[in-house]
Amino acid sequence: MGLCDFHTHSTASDGRMTPTELVDEASRCGLDGFAISDHDTLAGIEEAAARSFELGLFFIPAVELSVDLHIGGSAHLLGYFPGADLPVLCNPSSEIQQALQFVVDGRNTRNPAIVRKFRELGFDITMEDVEAEAGEAVVGRPHIAAVLVKRGLVGSSEEVFNRYLGSGKPAYVERRRLGDYRAIEIIRQAGGLPVLAHPKYIRVEGFRELGALVSSLADAGLAGLEAYYPEQADTMVSFLEDASRKHKLLLTGGSDFHGIRHPLPGWCDGFFGVDTDKVMNFMNECGAGERINHGKTE
Repeated sequence: MGLCDFHTHSTASDGRMTPTELVDEASRCGLDGFAISDHDTLAGIEEAAARSFELGLFFIPAVELSVDLHIGGSAHLLGYFPGADLPVLCNPSSEIQQALQFVVDGRNTRNPAIVRKFRELGFDITMEDVEAEAGEAVVGRPHIAAVLVKRGLVGSSEEVFNRYLGSGKPAYVERRRLGDYRAIEIIRQAGGLPVLAHPKYIRVEGFRELGALVSSLADAGLAGLEAYYPEQADTMVSFLEDASRKHKLLLTGGSDFHGIRHPLPGWCDGFFGVDTDKVMNFMNECGAGERINHGKTE
């Protein structure tokens, strides 16, 4: 049985492996398909695409966007760009790059506010510490957590989020995001496939409300649902599979690997992998996109 993974993060955002290292590991483990979907940036995809081409790995450039839901609350939206003209997609003047910059600007406003809250709570950290931890990556909450752990101020990144950085916790600060409909529109206009990420984390009142959300997003152009995700309950998976049939949506899946809890993604040792057969329609759609964009069809 083949495995694939369409949700991973590199050092371009808050992951611990470079795009090249991630591709090398995916190839070593024999994945049938792979994507790097960094938070609010496409900075690593040209490097990853070049290395994937060298190794013959089926690679899909992707991004994970934070969005405000029209029903209230927030969620993450994955955008996949099979066969994209990468220099065009990564051009700073493109609409999607401008949208990403809008989101990053929101992060850049929030991060110092979070650091100030931690200082008020008695933690001696600075933005300079956080920026040094992030390096060239888009700075985010995991980098703040990493600084606290390395200083020995908190035991683990998980503890930082559970006690301080999660929504409603003492150091949490809200930030500016794109609206869900607008994010779907931008991904579609760039030739991408918008997919609702890890629905288990969306705060709704049961499957009825989640179903209404999926229906409205499908009407707005949503292409798929991330049904196969670590520890996503069987009842949730069954619901998403049913919703995909009802709304003619694609099914995707991924590990959401960052390299923090586990030294490697673990595809080879059974940590997490998506059964290729379950997401074959998504892979076929992406394969068709590659052939069309690269002039390989009639």
